Amino acid sequence: FDYKKGIWFNHEYIMTKPDEKIADLFKPVLRAEGIDADKYSDAFLAKVVSLVKGRVNFVKELWNQACFFFVAPTEYSEKDVKKRWSEETPRIMTELIDVLRGIGDFSSKPSEDIVIGWITQHGYHMGNVMNAFRLAVVGECRGPHMFDITELLGKEETVARIRRAIDVLK
Repeated sequence: FDYKKGIWFNHEYIMTKPDEKIADLFKPVLRAEGIDADKYSDAFLAKVVSLVKGRVNFVKELWNQACFFFVAPTEYSEKDVKKRWSEETPRIMTELIDVLRGIGDFSSKPSEDIVIGWITQHGYHMGNVMNAFRLAVVGECRGPHMFDITELLGKEETVARIRRAIDVLK
């Protein structure tokens, strides 16, 4: 039996199964991690699964890829902080909070257009701002599309996470 081929088959199985079915399989994993899965709608869980399932071979691996959807970061990747958080980042993140608060439709595409426009308008470095934004919200510089994450988390949670990062990472 080729173990690596079995892993590949499992990945393919996850990719072809509907997100709702994988979300049902993910619920026991959430519970094992201390998360009340019943607190989240099936639609929310299916969307989370859709964003991260391409990165896993087993359902239990979904937690490592999606934990930040359920638990706000309290610590931040040292490597990413050194690379992505500078002296001016708190000021820029505070400005970003104001931009985010002014967005009416907080879904992915409209939010992205507004934030990218703001970054461009102010002449900020796109990579520095977006990676600091990701670091603040996720806790490290990894994960699915940033604005898909913020759409699911919602405006208030996104802003709260940025504020927390500003306070912790001064």
